[in-house]
Amino acid sequence: MDNVAIASLNSFGIAPKADVPPSEDPIFVLTSSQLRQIITEAIQDAIQPLQDEVEQLQATVANQGEKIASQEATQEIQADNQLIQLRLINQLRESTAKEPENDSPLLDELYKEMVAIGRKQCDFATAAKMVKRSKSRMLQLKTAIALDQRFILIPSESHSQRNIIRLREKRTV
Repeated sequence: MDNVAIASLNSFGIAPKADVPPSEDPIFVLTSSQLRQIITEAIQDAIQPLQDEVEQLQATVANQGEKIASQEATQEIQADNQLIQLRLINQLRESTAKEPENDSPLLDELYKEMVAIGRKQCDFATAAKMVKRSKSRMLQLKTAIALDQRFILIPSESHSQRNIIRLREKRTV
């Protein structure tokens, strides 16, 4: 029994050294500063591509910022130009919307002559004789006559390419 107890006590203690075959790999002994330097260099080598990429991205962001600023400046210039164009368009509309003032006295004279003579309608040649102008001048006034509320332009019954100037009937209410 004593042999069994001694054998079990010996199993809890330090085991006898087994024969370990010698290693063929060389064994390195490093100090903590050497190990720290090796780890630092490994980390720097791993981080360097990331740092380069970050710098490249920062340069790209700065470049994009410059482009955006340039485009905003261009957009402001275009908005100013568009405002100027709209003002010019409005000025042109206002200037062309005004009816020619030179034609009005001639149309007034034609109206008075037709009423005085008692003519309800006439052709352009007769109208030219009434106001002592040429027929071509009266034909130039064709659009002004058409816009005047006192006259109506109607096609001639005797000739398909001619128009007649007719006085508009006055309506009494």
